[in-house]
Amino acid sequence: MPRLDNVRVGTWREMQALVARLERAIDEELRADWDITIGWFDVLTSLQRLGGTARPLDVANDLRLPASSISRRLDRLEEEGWIARHRQVDDADKRAVDIELTKSGRRLWREMNVTYRRAVQSQFATHLDDDDIDALRRILEILD
Repeated sequence: MPRLDNVRVGTWREMQALVARLERAIDEELRADWDITIGWFDVLTSLQRLGGTARPLDVANDLRLPASSISRRLDRLEEEGWIARHRQVDDADKRAVDIELTKSGRRLWREMNVTYRRAVQSQFATHLDDDDIDALRRILEILD
């Protein structure tokens, strides 16, 4: 196993800074077009990816976040009418709820996804060729 030297620590810090910068740039584009943060968009995307309905814990797991960190996002998305919460009547845990994308939430996600994809293209994809993407995917698999 390689030693944790200054090059590895520096590379880790550069990767953290780069990801943060890219997320901020994408967030700025979403806010400019929609006045909605990337965090909200991520929840809508997760619900879309999970088939439109899921438990909050499943969304948190999909986003690789602690469950407690998405509850405020869910509250705000529900206030806006983009998601709905439904109690599970047949579940042994009476606190269990499903969250569901509403019709307006699905429409918003589809429209926002155009902005998101455009931002990912300009901030990330245009700078990498297929070999770069393959190498990055290999690294991500190693680290996952």
